[in-house]
Amino acid sequence: MTTPPRLCIAFTCAGMLSAGLPLALAETPAPGKSSPEEFQAKILKDASPLPNNGQLQMSYASVVDKILPSVVTISTSTPVKTPDVDQIPPQLRPFFYRFFGVPDDFGMNEDDEPVNPRRRGQPQRPRQLPEEDDEMNQQHGVGSGMIITQDGYILTNNHVVADAKKIDVAVDIDGSTKTYKAKIVGADPLTDVALIKIDATGLKPATMGDSSQLRVGDIVLAAGAPMELSRSVSQGIVSALGRSNGGIVGRGRVQGYEDFIQTDASINPGNSGGPLVDAMGRVVGISTAILSRTGMNAGIGFAIPINMALHIVEDLLDDGMIQRGFLGVGIEDLTPEKASLLGANEESGAIVTMVGADSPAEKAGVQLEDVIIGINGQKVDSSSRLRLIVSSTKPGTQVPVDIIRNGKRTAVNVTLGALPEEALTEGGSGLRGIPRSGGAPKENVEELVSGVTIQTLTKALRERHDIPKDVNGVIVTKVDPNSRAAARGVEEGDVISQLNRKPVNNTAEARTLAQKSDKTILLRVWRKGDTMLLMIDNN
Repeated sequence: MTTPPRLCIAFTCAGMLSAGLPLALAETPAPGKSSPEEFQAKILKDASPLPNNGQLQMSYASVVDKILPSVVTISTSTPVKTPDVDQIPPQLRPFFYRFFGVPDDFGMNEDDEPVNPRRRGQPQRPRQLPEEDDEMNQQHGVGSGMIITQDGYILTNNHVVADAKKIDVAVDIDGSTKTYKAKIVGADPLTDVALIKIDATGLKPATMGDSSQLRVGDIVLAAGAPMELSRSVSQGIVSALGRSNGGIVGRGRVQGYEDFIQTDASINPGNSGGPLVDAMGRVVGISTAILSRTGMNAGIGFAIPINMALHIVEDLLDDGMIQRGFLGVGIEDLTPEKASLLGANEESGAIVTMVGADSPAEKAGVQLEDVIIGINGQKVDSSSRLRLIVSSTKPGTQVPVDIIRNGKRTAVNVTLGALPEEALTEGGSGLRGIPRSGGAPKENVEELVSGVTIQTLTKALRERHDIPKDVNGVIVTKVDPNSRAAARGVEEGDVISQLNRKPVNNTAEARTLAQKSDKTILLRVWRKGDTMLLMIDNN
């Protein structure tokens, strides 16, 4: 049996963190204040297109000479949290002490404390484990970054500097290396972008390119400090664009925002945060992650498009916080089977499966079963693409949304809101939790599909679940957590008002309609004020 490939963050997955020597914590300079306009004016940009069908290039030395002075090596120290010894079972303490460096020739006394054989017969001093602030109790890591302004702003990955107690930045100046203390200006875990600042002037910033102009097959070079080997460069091509849904970035259960450039340029642990440049030495991405069975380069690397990164930086400069647009819908990718169910002839798009109560989408007239094919003049070919476009648009912006409704094209104008914090804590859905049914009476109970039990909606059930009088249908009273329906989002307390686009008033009608469906069942559901569309297998 072959081992499936594992997705590794280039900076951390191959053991680049290790216990190190004591480090003194120096004062870090406060970052200088710049307005977004002033900051943008400092950044060098070149969006001219790459030449087509040029002659074979025999050397990229001139490209390397252009980018390397802007590449920095970032060293970090991060506290390691150690558990309280008293909370560790006695039988496990010997292993715990050895893990923290007790020599093999030490023994253990009756209290499971280390005993120095050279001090037998003398009072033993119990082993004191390092505190979290102890300089000896640090993990050390190495990543990369790029200078983007002459006065010391540096772009890197969030995972390179996250939770770091100390950040050192090594800059090459006229052939010699100078190390600066750095301070985090702002960071965004959901895109893995971070902006740091060193107290320096006269630095050489990298030239920013236009990642939207990249094509599959374009030559790119990755620069950084793989395996702590600073000022290293590798070369390859753009292997694919718009890679998403890889779970590479995010925060806990919260899905991140992914739109990666895929490349076969060699990227290894330590490259994270370093620039990916085109054949003219312009930065088009930030090296971020690798897909590998071993944690080392396997020819599949990912980089954040520089256009996305600079958009995040603008927000970070203001107050260190990110403002993202909010539409207030649940969405799924359009597939041929779903298109047939909805009467849509489009090959791609995003199906509206939920419209949040009082959301920007609801106010603009977006409806369940709408297929969004464009927004703000940009094509929507998947749900992840729609999510990216909305999140990168400032709240308060009015955007036109192109949709297919009942087989016909139409458009609505939506004024985007600001993504609420609860939308992040609930995995980006923006849905509110609902009380469980706590058991249901047995009369009028049917199994709709495998693992889903429904009941005709009665006055008592309305009162118990706080369901308005104008909501009709059948209520879900039980869901097997291991069923396919549960995996597709069906929950206890859901009110099913339509099945396969036909209204249902009781369990008999719902069951009859379900039995007529061979494969997928389309459910229109009311859940605590929100309406949504769920598609489940009929098995």
